[in-house]
Amino acid sequence: NKIHLFLAYLGNVFGIPLALIPLLTVKDDDFIKWHAKQALVIFGATLVLFIISFVLSFVVIGFCLMPIVGIGGLVASIMGLVKSLNGERWRVPVIADLADKF
Repeated sequence: NKIHLFLAYLGNVFGIPLALIPLLTVKDDDFIKWHAKQALVIFGATLVLFIISFVLSFVVIGFCLMPIVGIGGLVASIMGLVKSLNGERWRVPVIADLADKF
């Protein structure tokens, strides 16, 4: 179980949606599915915010947003990984609500 949880959040650190592996392979464990969905939404939100920051980089403000987005996504992924390995469900604000709909 911990390997699946580790894969879900580790992919976000390297920019690869590895959360798809536990989401598609684990059928009977709701805890792993919940964390995989949340990790996938964190990945998607970070990707969308990076694209928005890139577009805004043509205006100077985008260069300021890119590091903030990267650090925010990294922190959310690491916190999710630590909490999941401790057996907790850490609800990332806004992200967890989107993951619940997924």
